[in-house]
Amino acid sequence: MAIPSRRKQTPLSVRLGDVAARWCITIGGIGTIVAVTAVFAFLAYVVWPLFLPAKTSSAKTSALPKLASPQLRLGLDEYGVIGWSLSEDEMLTIFRADTGELIQQRPLELAQSKTPAAAVKITAAAFANDSPGAALGLADGTVRLGQIGFRTSFVEAAKVPEALRMLPIGQRAILKDGIVERTRQGQFRLQQVDAKFHESIRVSTSPIVLIDQVAEGGKSIFCALTGDGKLLLELVTERKNQMTDEVVLKTRKIALPYKARDGQAPRHLLLTGQGENVLLAWESGDGVRIDARNLSAPAVAEELRLVLDPAAKLTALAPLIGRRTILVGDSLGQLTAWFGTRGTDVRTSDGIHLVAAHELPRSPAAVTALGASARSRLALAGYADGRTRLFNVTTESMMIESAATGQPVVEAAIGVKNDRLYAVSDNRLWSANFNPRYPEVSWSSLMLPVHYEDYPGAEHVWQSSGGTVDFEPKLGFRPLIFGTLKATCYSMLFGAPLALLAALYASEFMHPRWRARVKPTIELMASMPSVVLGFLAGNVLAQLVQGIVPQVITIFFTVPFVILLGAFVWQLIPQRRLVMWQRWRFPLIGLLAVPLGVLTGWGLGPAVERVFFAGDIMRWLDGQIGTGFGAWVLLLLPLSAVGTAICVGLFVNPWLARSAFSSRSRLAWVNLLKFILGSAVALLAAMGVSALLTHGGNWAFGGLDPRGTYVGTYVQRNALIVGFMMGFAIIPIIYTIAEDALSTVPDHLRSASLGAGATQWQTAVRIVVPAATSGLFSAVMVGLGRAVGETMIMLMATGNVPIMKWNIFDGFRTLSATIAVEMPEAPAGSMHYRVLFLAALTLFLMTFVVNTAAEIVRLRFRKRAHQM
Repeated sequence: MAIPSRRKQTPLSVRLGDVAARWCITIGGIGTIVAVTAVFAFLAYVVWPLFLPAKTSSAKTSALPKLASPQLRLGLDEYGVIGWSLSEDEMLTIFRADTGELIQQRPLELAQSKTPAAAVKITAAAFANDSPGAALGLADGTVRLGQIGFRTSFVEAAKVPEALRMLPIGQRAILKDGIVERTRQGQFRLQQVDAKFHESIRVSTSPIVLIDQVAEGGKSIFCALTGDGKLLLELVTERKNQMTDEVVLKTRKIALPYKARDGQAPRHLLLTGQGENVLLAWESGDGVRIDARNLSAPAVAEELRLVLDPAAKLTALAPLIGRRTILVGDSLGQLTAWFGTRGTDVRTSDGIHLVAAHELPRSPAAVTALGASARSRLALAGYADGRTRLFNVTTESMMIESAATGQPVVEAAIGVKNDRLYAVSDNRLWSANFNPRYPEVSWSSLMLPVHYEDYPGAEHVWQSSGGTVDFEPKLGFRPLIFGTLKATCYSMLFGAPLALLAALYASEFMHPRWRARVKPTIELMASMPSVVLGFLAGNVLAQLVQGIVPQVITIFFTVPFVILLGAFVWQLIPQRRLVMWQRWRFPLIGLLAVPLGVLTGWGLGPAVERVFFAGDIMRWLDGQIGTGFGAWVLLLLPLSAVGTAICVGLFVNPWLARSAFSSRSRLAWVNLLKFILGSAVALLAAMGVSALLTHGGNWAFGGLDPRGTYVGTYVQRNALIVGFMMGFAIIPIIYTIAEDALSTVPDHLRSASLGAGATQWQTAVRIVVPAATSGLFSAVMVGLGRAVGETMIMLMATGNVPIMKWNIFDGFRTLSATIAVEMPEAPAGSMHYRVLFLAALTLFLMTFVVNTAAEIVRLRFRKRAHQM
């Protein structure tokens, strides 16, 4: 009887389901690639402007009004529409900045009388870059303090002359003694020059040769060098009469030590900081710094050479914002930045030594003028060949070079808003709009050490914001990258071994019924919010550990020792009972050995502190007491244990294998004795080498102290706390993936190994683990990615200090924590904002590189596993 054939055909619903699944998988995969690429593209889009060069535009040259006497100073308003110049005959000239057209010439006015001051020749003048303050030294030995600035007001349309009411937007015209401009909002903005000076202060009967001033609030300090060779420091306090509104100046005069060099007076006088130092500089390049902090006993702090090349002459000198960094230009075109640093070898009265911290790119022509920014550490230098160069002093980079006028530049300035450059030469004004972009950011400032103001040398520092206007941004990425790697290293060092061993035990030794309960429980740990772990780490665990540091350190060694000891003691149980209790061996060891190890470490902690840490571990870690012996033992004991185990495996075990033992119990006793003696040898070897390194006398390695490297001063929130808590954060992830990888190893491999006479442990270590290597490696890499990108635990438990120390008892700062802390305070589009996006891009690339390398290694492991 013929069997009827059955027509085999896949149902339409199954086929449609396959097609839909294939398309969903394809779209999902493509979508993932597009999403990751879009994230990278967006980060790069925000970061890219950081590295664009500065640029200028709308450069033009205009003639300045003719002056009856030499010009002392020129100033321009923030909008670049009106300017002023002051000449030696105390005549103030007001002109249009864009065309040079003369608006008004008038003598200086006194603030109280509103009348012109008595005409006296100005022999010295000082003007502030970041304020309208000015100090004028006169030929009659007096000084006038005041200000020359700008006043902005808005004029009602009805009060504007009819001829100007139809002024196009953006156009300007002269109105009274100022410039009126039609803004985009249709308003009439009037810019005028506001110059007011106090009554003269008698300083000397001789003309004032040099002068400089520092003003803050109602107080000011000026220093003057007179024609008769006296250097005087005067403190001036303004007091306003509440009845008459009259301002009365109260002065205090202090004589400073001074003597001319080779009969020549200095060419420059400068007050630094808040007036605590006076710097005198001669044309030869020699300088003298006078410490004026103690007004009752000022003294010469140091003599120095401000020009580096012996053949050069000093031609220009100016302070940067904050007046703590001084720019020095010479006749050979070299420009250097000087500021004070402290050091143990400094032998000055104030413990500060001026150093040439930055050498800017040299020009072939002499430096003839210097102008500093009022907002940042930009400086504009003018040269004898008519060129100007814009520098960022911190990064030592030249941003812009322009051929301004072709004649020697006599004055250079940067606009108040850092958006315009000015240069004066041959009675002509050159100006240009410019966009500095982000001059504080460069590859060198991000990744290389930089010599910041007041620092003793070049360092990697992260400090993106400060509380003063003269703050110098410090954008060293190395501490943040280092902190990220440090956090990852200590977290993986603690969490990865525990997770892998737990996965191995659950897969190969745990009863399936227990595994079905334990695995979901561990996986539930992954759902715990990281902010909760961070809170517990920073506010509970950190405070708890701080009081029991010796016990914690001891527990890290006693717990593994007691677990291994328990394993060797287990072998002493008779064979009959061992078979009966075999499934309980790991629970018994874990439930008994771990608590016993903790109790042992807790009890030995005080003794360990006395023997190895001089009785007080906190002071010992700080280097106040004791030697480095205990630190060497901490570092060498794990290495000594590994080395001892290797030696036992290479030399002792083969000898024991050749020996005949009459019973299993005797072999167990021999193994126990071998473990105890090996542990003692490891400890003694670590102590012996530690003693040799610490008390080696004249030996090559004698007298070394590792404190300050991997161990050092204890800080409450440190890498130990982070490693412990982050370990618990990554254990569930690594455990789950690793256990799945081990469980998927074919059972026939296990059966073949057991059938060949291998033990269960040998089968697990030599067969199952190699077969699952690719999955185990993937588990570790996923945990690594979790540790690298963690934010809340790092934010709450690290102390957030951007330092570069491997000390496990010290804090650090990671890229992710920096982004979380500082992004809410960063204005959109600002330098700070884009640098934080650069931190995000760096974290993205770090993760991408690690994952790519991990995938390559995983595929290699997988290929080897398939060959088994």
